[in-house]
Amino acid sequence: MNIVVIGAGAVGILVSKLLEDKGHQVTVLIRSAKQLPVLYQSPDGVVELMGVSVSEDWSIVDSAAIVLVATKAYHLSDVLPRLKNRKGPIIFLQNGLIKHPVQQVLDSTYVLYGSVDHGVGVEEDMLLHTGHGTIRVGGSSTYKEQVEILAPVISWEAEIELILLRKAVLNTLINPVTAILDVPNGELRTNTALQQAVITHYDELIQTFTELEIVLTLEDVFELIKRTATNSSSMRRDVAAGRQTEAGAILQPLIELAESKNRYLPITNYLYNLILSKGK
Repeated sequence: MNIVVIGAGAVGILVSKLLEDKGHQVTVLIRSAKQLPVLYQSPDGVVELMGVSVSEDWSIVDSAAIVLVATKAYHLSDVLPRLKNRKGPIIFLQNGLIKHPVQQVLDSTYVLYGSVDHGVGVEEDMLLHTGHGTIRVGGSSTYKEQVEILAPVISWEAEIELILLRKAVLNTLINPVTAILDVPNGELRTNTALQQAVITHYDELIQTFTELEIVLTLEDVFELIKRTATNSSSMRRDVAAGRQTEAGAILQPLIELAESKNRYLPITNYLYNLILSKGK
């Protein structure tokens, strides 16, 4: 299948490689010529050369069978206008809840949303695939069969909105505190005071988003923290590097969703403003 991936960050390059390995024709659309990772390290530690086809020609979007958008959420304002004329499936793989800004620009008939749970990062010229995971996609059922062709790399998820909400809440419980205090994820479990802070914050969120009660328990939260104990959250890395964070796509939509339910999230609001004060 002819696939275009927009965005040459860690997620975009990983998805491109995984799909190419399964025989798909993939081109990564980049904004300008840049140094891409030339090596790939698997979760098992195996290192290999990686060839990724790239282009700066946006016209290839129109002829692609599927377009995957893997840019940071805060770059969508540049990308969305360029996709207005496309009449085919567009899969958004951003970290956070980006449905509202997307639907303000694009026809929802063509839009699908995805959740990427692989561990991945870039270090110098190497793409580090630190943990196997899943890529689940859902939305307009018109394109379910096309998405299923991408298995096993990408799978269809009927409850994608619930999955994305669950992930946003998990990120909200972990990322801001680790970024503000500059600590690895595991500190939220081993430090008694921080552990209690997570519990209190969880209660605030779960009382508002009651649809998550069954699919996201407190045990699930601490299991993720344990599993990623040595990891540095993406928000922590962004703050440390002086980059813009994804708080606007993760915390802000949760705050707005709560307001639509006539609920207020004081802890989440407080953390959101602290993150804004730390980053760009």
